[in-house]
Amino acid sequence: MKIEADNYFAIIPEWILDAEISPRAKNLYCILWTYADRKDGSCYPSVTTLANRVGVSRANTHKLINELLDIGAIEKKNRYKDNAKQTNLYFLKTSNPYLKSDTTTSSSTTDETGGSIVDNTRVVSETVHRTITNELKPIDVDKPQPKKIDEQVLRNRKALYQVFCDELGYTPRTQGEKSGWFKVCKELVESGVTSDMLKGSIQAYKKHWNNVDVTPYAINKWFGKFEALGQDELRKQKMQDNPELICEELGCNFIDHDYFLYCVRCKKEQKK
Repeated sequence: MKIEADNYFAIIPEWILDAEISPRAKNLYCILWTYADRKDGSCYPSVTTLANRVGVSRANTHKLINELLDIGAIEKKNRYKDNAKQTNLYFLKTSNPYLKSDTTTSSSTTDETGGSIVDNTRVVSETVHRTITNELKPIDVDKPQPKKIDEQVLRNRKALYQVFCDELGYTPRTQGEKSGWFKVCKELVESGVTSDMLKGSIQAYKKHWNNVDVTPYAINKWFGKFEALGQDELRKQKMQDNPELICEELGCNFIDHDYFLYCVRCKKEQKK
């Protein structure tokens, strides 16, 4: 039976709400629950569907999924049908996998004088559910140590930042704007974007959408659509700078000079 309602809600456990993951990862957890079976928490939406609902690229959606996997909020399994890979199967968790129950076993309880009052008594403490916050850090939560950023990664981020400044003809002035640009550069570097790829994508954006302002956020969100156009723009520019590349791709444009053939593009001469 399908339940019809005016409003639908997705509830997020408090330990995930307070976990040190990005807001978009928490948003993705709620979105997954809209597809999940209420009995076992299983669902199998495609990455494209999730990316469209979160409002990010497929590459960034994979990063958000990894954030949830790292804290144990979900489990992921591959699905196959007739030897063909299907969408991933996700199992959503509501209990914090890092919370443990403390148990203590005692053979006897003694009074103040040291005498035995009750023998062979097993005392088991109840599980205490704690709220994970930044102020109170439970000792039974395995918190990963922050990773040191590689110097090369930092250089790559700064290179992309400079490409934005050069191609947009603008340098951020406020700290908030600078932080936003650096966050975009961080996500692009994690997706494997290079300076040349970014430059080509911005140029393609300017050429095909010259009536729309270019922003780092738009480039980051729709980078996949501009990448192919950008690579084509770079290829054309390289061919203009180096005509030999045109001949390598299309062949030489020879003209007959009686005793030899001469290419008007790359200046190559060839005997008849």
